[in-house]
Amino acid sequence: MSQYRIAVATADGHKVDQHFGSASRFDIYRIEDNISAKEKTVSFGNQDGCSGDHRGAEARLELVEDCQYVIAARIGSRIQRYFEIQKKKYFEMPGSDTDYVIEKIVEYRKRSGK
Repeated sequence: MSQYRIAVATADGHKVDQHFGSASRFDIYRIEDNISAKEKTVSFGNQDGCSGDHRGAEARLELVEDCQYVIAARIGSRIQRYFEIQKKKYFEMPGSDTDYVIEKIVEYRKRSGK
């Protein structure tokens, strides 16, 4: 049985439209046997964009700790390096439909036999 999680930075639950470090909301999807279901939504309240304060990024990193994939409109280079060390796959997909993104990851995993 194949199971994994995908975190999507989205303001409205429909489009990938948030920068990872300042995202106000993440939808977490659980994929099991190639079937996706939204597991939870986590909100961080109002954000004033990138402030240089990395404490907000730390809270977001904790949120996606058990996710194998992270999708955002943009992901800063420090966070990208962290994900690479943690062996997480990440994608910058600004404006993409969240359902489309989830579907493509599921298809990729099926084709690759993961």
